[in-house]
Amino acid sequence: MQLKKLFIVTSCLCTFFFQNNAVAQKLIIDSLKISASKAKGEDKPVVMAELARAMNESNPDQSLATALKALSESKKYDDAGTKSFCYAAVGHILMRKEQEARANTYIDSALKCAKQSNNKTFTAYAWLRKGWLELVKGDNEKAIAELLKADQLIQNVSERRAYSYRSLINHYIASIYAYGSDTLKQRKYALLSLQNARKSALGDDMQIGYMSVGHSFFSVFERDSTNRRLLDSSMAYYRRAMDYYLHSRDRIFIQSNASATALNIANSYFKYYPVTYRDSAQRYINIALEIARRTNGHEVIANCYGMLSEYALRERNFKKAEQFLLTGLTELATASSAADITRSRMVLGLATIAEKSGDTKKALRYYKQYLDYYKKVFDGQKLAIVQQLEEQYHAAQQATEISRLRERADYNYRLNWLYVAIGTVSVVLLGLLLSSYHYKLKAAQKQKQLSEQKTQEAELLARLQKAEADRLELEKQEAELQISLKEEESAKLQAQQELLQDRTEWLEKELLAGTLKLEEKNAILSSLKEKSRGADPKVTRQISRIIDQNLRMDKNMSEQQALNLIHPGFFSTLQERATNSLTRLDLKYCAYILMGLDTKEIAGRLGVEPKSIRMARYRLKQKLKLEKDDNLDQFIHSLEKGMLTEQTVIDNERNDDTSDQ
Repeated sequence: MQLKKLFIVTSCLCTFFFQNNAVAQKLIIDSLKISASKAKGEDKPVVMAELARAMNESNPDQSLATALKALSESKKYDDAGTKSFCYAAVGHILMRKEQEARANTYIDSALKCAKQSNNKTFTAYAWLRKGWLELVKGDNEKAIAELLKADQLIQNVSERRAYSYRSLINHYIASIYAYGSDTLKQRKYALLSLQNARKSALGDDMQIGYMSVGHSFFSVFERDSTNRRLLDSSMAYYRRAMDYYLHSRDRIFIQSNASATALNIANSYFKYYPVTYRDSAQRYINIALEIARRTNGHEVIANCYGMLSEYALRERNFKKAEQFLLTGLTELATASSAADITRSRMVLGLATIAEKSGDTKKALRYYKQYLDYYKKVFDGQKLAIVQQLEEQYHAAQQATEISRLRERADYNYRLNWLYVAIGTVSVVLLGLLLSSYHYKLKAAQKQKQLSEQKTQEAELLARLQKAEADRLELEKQEAELQISLKEEESAKLQAQQELLQDRTEWLEKELLAGTLKLEEKNAILSSLKEKSRGADPKVTRQISRIIDQNLRMDKNMSEQQALNLIHPGFFSTLQERATNSLTRLDLKYCAYILMGLDTKEIAGRLGVEPKSIRMARYRLKQKLKLEKDDNLDQFIHSLEKGMLTEQTVIDNERNDDTSDQ
């Protein structure tokens, strides 16, 4: 009665604990859903694949749909590593759903993408899932080789995800050596699993690490059950794994590992501890059952009820033992056909209980049910074997066909090379024949061309000799013409110089005559001025002023007239340059500049200050449209030279016209 009350209390506590745990698991999934909705770029499909992994135990169908969606999302980006990760995630979930053929296809695709990726972590994950697939299929040698390859890829990668994968890799290798009874290697890889789990600090890794080390001690203990310290060490690590789960359940994705750990602890209590430890075993059995119900752990459920049934058998309570197994079968009623082998073992246990209780009819009925289940399992296994053999046959056929096609391709390749060689030799021979014919034809044509060329060269030579004679004659005539032209040019220049000299002498004479006349006039005026000094002072002053003014005007007029005579058109050219804006005084300034007088000399002649002359020069530059840096004197002299040149040209033209007439 007390045991029953304790069982009820323990069940209630465990139910409360796992209700909270279910909430924590839901929080993890909800958190991943939020992260997936917020993720951008290549991170989005990775987070979606992690979400699919977290949902795998509670909702396998939804998990697969999410993983396929993540794979579709990853194909939007040109990142082979992300696609490799998503392919491997889909393959893992398919294998958990016992769809081996599809799982193989997706994991092979993951490896193809991994070869094109530089991301060592995602590449390692693809090889990790390939090794796990071979482990599930039972090919331990391939599994270890591929798991070690995955571990080697991320051996020097310092990332949390890499440490997590290394922890899982070493856990799988340790489990393989556990099946092979190599306890030393099992211990080595179990410790490596825990070491990497501590570096990753992820809940699932820590739980798996503790569980792997605990199982390594338990494997050694089963070989030497007299060493109870090994059992104590095993139980200590199992409890650490369980305690870590209880305190960190809100950070653990894969809950089924906790149910396996709880089952191992309960099994250790059942097999190697006295009956007085049944309460402890019961506690862990209840924990394992609650987790297994949520994670569809059929084997764990069957083992838990089988253990409870064994405890009842120890008490010789056959009815209770039967009830436990029947309850287990009821819980497995909705399970798929994959659970038939588990059902068959439970029904066989019922038959054994009925036989021990003395109820042979019930034992026979249970045994028949066992045979039915076993037949289903056998048929299923037979069908699986047939399918596997068929796949192997098709694979062998494909390999044979591929080999045959390769041989055919190799034969065709060699045959093509033979055809190419024959064609090449034929082309070479034809080329040689054509080359020989072409050479002979070319030689004949060349001979003909040489004879024609000699004839043409002879004709050309005669033409060249004639042309050379004509050229020499033309050169002689041209030389004579050049001499005649030079003589005419020399005579023409001499005539121009003589004409210019005559004109200059005439102008000088005219200027001298005008100057003499002015001097005579001025002498008369001066004499008149002297004689008028005795007259009325007022009249004398007026006469003196008139005479002085007349003298100055004559002087100015004489200079300007001289310039007009020597340089005809000089003043008209200046007026054109200044757009008729020059005054008589401006023209006088220009005449003095042309005569070579400086500022002081011009000021002395005009009876003004040098400053006035500088201002007048400045105004002249503006009127003549000269720049600030231009020299007025140089401009006036250049204008005079240009006029002389123009006059010379005009005179030459006149002379030419005269000579033509």
